[in-house]
Amino acid sequence: MKTQKILVSLVAIFALAILTIASVSASSMNVEVSGFDNPTDLAVFAGQTLPVVVSFVADFDASDVRVKAWISGDKEYTVSTERFDVITGKRYSKFVMVEIPSNIDPSEDLKLEVLVESRNDGTMEESEVELSAQRESYNVEILDAEMNSEVKAGTSLPIDIVLKNRGYNLAEDTFVKVTIPSLGIVQKAYFGDLSSVDEANPDKEDSVAKRIVLNIPSNAATGLYLVELQVYNADSNSVVTKKVSVVSGANGNSLFVTDANSKTFAANDRTVYSLTLVNSGDKIRVYNLVAQTSSSLTVDFDESTVIVPAGTSKTVNFNVVASKEGEYSFAVDVYSDNELTKSNSFLANVDNSAKTGFAGNATLVLTIVLAIIFVVLLVVLIVLLTRKPESKTEEFGESYY
Repeated sequence: MKTQKILVSLVAIFALAILTIASVSASSMNVEVSGFDNPTDLAVFAGQTLPVVVSFVADFDASDVRVKAWISGDKEYTVSTERFDVITGKRYSKFVMVEIPSNIDPSEDLKLEVLVESRNDGTMEESEVELSAQRESYNVEILDAEMNSEVKAGTSLPIDIVLKNRGYNLAEDTFVKVTIPSLGIVQKAYFGDLSSVDEANPDKEDSVAKRIVLNIPSNAATGLYLVELQVYNADSNSVVTKKVSVVSGANGNSLFVTDANSKTFAANDRTVYSLTLVNSGDKIRVYNLVAQTSSSLTVDFDESTVIVPAGTSKTVNFNVVASKEGEYSFAVDVYSDNELTKSNSFLANVDNSAKTGFAGNATLVLTIVLAIIFVVLLVVLIVLLTRKPESKTEEFGESYY
């Protein structure tokens, strides 16, 4: 008997719970997106922000109500209103801005999820809006720009930059320009063509990573400077800003001179650069050379540890080889007493068309040298042939008859 009473009580409680849940709702919910009332297959673009207006009539009094909205599958983009109270029979309208993820797949079906909920009563009403995903035709982004937040004056600031093509079409001839306007520093690099998606055949990628090295002047004042990174091509342009703190780091006892900061050569060719270390101090100095390069560029020093007596200088040669075409900026950092004394910036313009020109120039130089040698030898021979024999005084002994 007691068991039956308990069962009846549980059924009554369960029925009451169902009734309560059924009553927790909002009627006449309407979702307006970008000015379209309850749209179907609305076209949206990656990275776009959608204005969404949600209106409903409350079926009962409730407190701590809020409206939430997000794109299906990406709840990290969820947005919600502040909490508010509702009164039975009243109509409410709330506005939110929903961001479309920038990494959407155009072939993917998207849905805008909208929810009205109460902290105490749970879900009051929910709705879905079908969306048609698209990418902007041309959109290249700086996905990442990794650099130190502090740099010494007179040294280099390497920046590792990753680009990604978020557009629907091929991004051709893409460049990145990095500037520190207050210091008058400008450095540009060519990042090439970026496919809209990764392709195995032909081998094309939608992202690329390269390093750009900025040479900070030795007389740069200590302070916080704005660094502007601009990615651009004929169809798109975007800018990202970062900040770097420059601190004093100049060394007046050393001077570094290069024969040429920029050279043009073909891929897999070995090209020689040089750096002259001048020790103007009054004691011997030991310098250690370290190259800052990208993965496609190698630098080999004749000697990486250089001893320079006081008041003298020494020139160090280093060979540079690139595995593929492109424009590469790299740096040779000079350390003394375990501290970075100076970073020297260089540029390698790797172009296979330079191979023929180089060979032609080498042949021309060799021809000129051989011609000069031939002329010199000819002149020497003519001089020898036209020289008159020296007159000799004959000595005769006395004759006795």
